[in-house]
Amino acid sequence: MKLLIAASLMFVGFTSFGQFSIGGGASTLFQFGNNKPFGGLHVVAEFPRNNEVTFYVRANYLFKQNVNQAVRTLDPGYPDVIAYGIEPSTDPYSIVVPYNFKESFNYFMIDGGTRYYIINGYDEGFALYGGTNIGVAINSVKYGYQLDEYDQQKYTLGGFDDQYNRSGQGTVLNLAAGISGGLKYTFPGRGTFYFDFNPALMVFALPSQPDIETTLHKNVIFNFNIGYRREFY
Repeated sequence: MKLLIAASLMFVGFTSFGQFSIGGGASTLFQFGNNKPFGGLHVVAEFPRNNEVTFYVRANYLFKQNVNQAVRTLDPGYPDVIAYGIEPSTDPYSIVVPYNFKESFNYFMIDGGTRYYIINGYDEGFALYGGTNIGVAINSVKYGYQLDEYDQQKYTLGGFDDQYNRSGQGTVLNLAAGISGGLKYTFPGRGTFYFDFNPALMVFALPSQPDIETTLHKNVIFNFNIGYRREFY
């Protein structure tokens, strides 16, 4: 959230002179291969070259998403964790202790590109727009493997590899490229309501550490934004 505020202040700094607009609103991000969407907020600044072509810069913050999944459902190749009775008479003498993979994952993205308006222009009534863009996304990741509870007074773990009881955190830096499209309606002197979408491909992902683990990182994303902007002259 601090990064989002800083980005909005940066956009204001870009608008020292000339025609421009500043806006913001709600955002939703879908990943190909993940049925649960991310929700968040965005701010945007737009600078027209003329009434049909503009350049925009946008910052999105998508709130974190949490997962808690049984490890064996993620990868059947993971071994069972077995606990054995401390006393030979323990019944049953051995039990399987399930363990889960827990993760939190969010997005902070800055993207920009060119918009081309048709039907009407940047500050006139109803219009459609489209273009291409490029951006940078930073994912903050926390993850860990955790054993379920078991009766430690009766059982002790046997042959449990500590690698399945580890945790960590870090970031994933992504370069994204995509296209955008949308529609808007401008009320002269009052501002503009808009809706746009931005499918993008993560061209590469650079983790902050080699062993960072995440099940929520996907290469194809679809970002949707709805909001209001105000034009300044």
